[in-house]
Amino acid sequence: MKFTNENGQEISLKRSATLPGYEVTLAEDTVIDSAVNNPFFKGINILQLPKKLKGFRDNPDLKTLLEPQTLHTGIKLELADDEFALFEPNLDLVTTKRLQSVNRIFGNGQEIMPQFVNFGLNKVKMTEETKIGTVMILSI
Repeated sequence: MKFTNENGQEISLKRSATLPGYEVTLAEDTVIDSAVNNPFFKGINILQLPKKLKGFRDNPDLKTLLEPQTLHTGIKLELADDEFALFEPNLDLVTTKRLQSVNRIFGNGQEIMPQFVNFGLNKVKMTEETKIGTVMILSI
């Protein structure tokens, strides 16, 4: 098992203080928009609701309502055939910022790119090097 960056150079990750794994941080500043900031909800009132619902299935804004956002970490996995990586999001992201993780399992050759949906009322802004979770390497 080893970790590499986008250029194929081997990197080392800091050991996690809370879980038996390695800390995963962001490679760039990221903003995760809230689902309630979707243009579908802008200017809506009760009297216009039947009009809004008329083209409900064809509304492009509504189709992207719960689309997850991928976070870029710049960490690529090189694992043995009997190993896989389990990503556990930082508890603060889940409880305080109301982010829900969509994908948690990564295999050999994959970049660790967790996806999140923002169920909070506000945008979540995270800076580069923010700890977003822990990756644990498990064997079958």
